Amino acid sequence: MDELENTISQRDIEKIEDFELFESTIDTFILEIDALAESLPLIGGLLELKVRNNSKRLNRFMKENSKGDNSNKQQFQIPLEQFNLFNRLERDFEIAQAAMDILPRHFIVSLVSQYDAYLAELYRTLFQIKPELAFSLDKEFTFQEILKYDDLDALKEYVIEKDVENLLRESHYEQLKVLEKRITRHTNKEFTLTTNLQILPTFVEVAERRNLFVHCNGIVSSQYIDVCKKHGVANIDNVKIDDVLNVHPEYFDKAYRAYYEVGVKLCQVLWRKFLPNEIDKADTNLNNICYDLIVNGYYKLAITLLKFATEELPRKGSQAVRKMLVVNKALAYYLSGDKSATVKILDSEDFTIGTEFKLAVAVLKEDFKEAKKLMIKIGADDETFDKGAYQEFPLFKVFRETEEFKEAFKEVFKEDVIIKEAPKRSFVELLDSINKKKKEQLNQLTKDKS
Repeated sequence: MDELENTISQRDIEKIEDFELFESTIDTFILEIDALAESLPLIGGLLELKVRNNSKRLNRFMKENSKGDNSNKQQFQIPLEQFNLFNRLERDFEIAQAAMDILPRHFIVSLVSQYDAYLAELYRTLFQIKPELAFSLDKEFTFQEILKYDDLDALKEYVIEKDVENLLRESHYEQLKVLEKRITRHTNKEFTLTTNLQILPTFVEVAERRNLFVHCNGIVSSQYIDVCKKHGVANIDNVKIDDVLNVHPEYFDKAYRAYYEVGVKLCQVLWRKFLPNEIDKADTNLNNICYDLIVNGYYKLAITLLKFATEELPRKGSQAVRKMLVVNKALAYYLSGDKSATVKILDSEDFTIGTEFKLAVAVLKEDFKEAKKLMIKIGADDETFDKGAYQEFPLFKVFRETEEFKEAFKEVFKEDVIIKEAPKRSFVELLDSINKKKKEQLNQLTKDKS
């Protein structure tokens, strides 16, 4: 039985194509950091509830055991038999308060840890696709060391794993520089990962803050300040030695987006460098990633990656996939509320290559009468825009609310539309609620001043 399982396992491994190694690695990384982002508001909500409940219990106890004096100050007289209860209530409240500070820090620690694991797997993928990379490593062996290994493959595996370990010991910035040097040496062509990477200061700061949480309980050190200044981290002059850093939802959002962006860009650049004949698959993977971000409400992050896809990466893939990326970029701007940028993007491209693209342009330009005509023309049997697509795709989010859409849907599918909007991620909803409260407070402050 074991022999059969080993044979099947080996056969499955042999079926995996090189591009699938990149695809699987980036998809796993995104899944893991999405899990962190989704867990934060859930755990944060439970902790907030715990703090409120413990606070109520403590306040109720204090109220029941207090009295006023002539100075209107509250005095508390705790009966001796109630003193243990008071200590327990106070301790429960302090623990819940501490958890509110500590646990969000661990989400940053976990975020950085998942990136480290991702980088290691991505590095191993390079060696698997290009085994000759191992021969460019600076490693010398004595004859006695070589004799420890059964064959050259075993020695090579050891060398690779040691190199992965050494890479992970470096700072995040130095890790990228090591990769640059390795690939430049292998290809004999200058290769860069850090040039024009605007998110780099944030990426570096998050890693340094993680180090503070792990080693210094969040207390700012001179090393943290020096590294942040070296990499141009914003507002670092406002941070002083012995300040205590914490993690609020907006900070985690910034960290999440930074690591997501660097992780995706790193994989995409290496994919295109080592598998130049698989550009279309890389483009498709990137488009799928960005589409999922749009579905889940991460419009800013989607815009960043779609600009990278359409404005920074060389145009080497098919025009059809590229135009899908451009449409999704326009869609991300549209759903974020920037309609002028949407129109500008659409006007910069020729979308006459297919009726589906024409429909997308009409919808995003809010020419709903034209969109209705095109929807009817496409009909019920289109592979891209079937009934489910019209009900669920974010492209039709606004169009779905119009009479033109409802009439076209009924004419094409012979039934009334049932809208199936995907809910935003819980972390996105948390950020939306925070921003809403801030706007309400700002509006109230403006009213008070007037």
